Amino acid sequence: SGNTHWRNDLMINQIKLLWGDVPTKLEDFVSASQCVQAEAMKYFLEMWRSRKFADKTGMIWWNLRDGWPVVSDAVVDYYNSKKLAYFYLRNTERDVCVMMTDHLGDGLPLVAVNDTRRQVQGNVKVSDLGSGRKVFSASFTVPRNGRTVVTSLPKPSGQGVYLIEYEIDGRKYKNHYLYGDPPFDFSRYKSLMSKSGIYGF
Repeated sequence: SGNTHWRNDLMINQIKLLWGDVPTKLEDFVSASQCVQAEAMKYFLEMWRSRKFADKTGMIWWNLRDGWPVVSDAVVDYYNSKKLAYFYLRNTERDVCVMMTDHLGDGLPLVAVNDTRRQVQGNVKVSDLGSGRKVFSASFTVPRNGRTVVTSLPKPSGQGVYLIEYEIDGRKYKNHYLYGDPPFDFSRYKSLMSKSGIYGF
């Protein structure tokens, strides 16, 4: 009501843009909106982190928790429930993270970012979740408090999800990259994300 009714329309529009359709069942609407928010915030964060010291040095989250019950882009709601975006961001906010972006020239650069004070070495493998096809595999080194462009992959045709698996100091991690132009098939997205084993879909 009042001057904030546009917030609900904003979420509806975001769902329609990414998934092409707005679910009419509340449970499906919540799920679709959570995924839109999670993908959008992950995209923003990785866009800035992948450009570390090139032309960006960080970002400040301003809307972490809702101060009242509302449809919003906070990652924790008024009742202290963590939204899906919280887990996407926690994963990509690791001190050392390997991510993919489309904001560093042509193709899809695979970037390793290191926020620690020591040089880090690791291995990374990229595969397509839909086909299971191995796309890329290599070792990498990232300077302390720095970043490394491991490679730049050609942009694939169609839509899908790349699974990024990397290992540092004997510990294994995963990340993902949603590729293609929207709208995406929401059911297929959930199925692919379930295969990733990252966020508990």
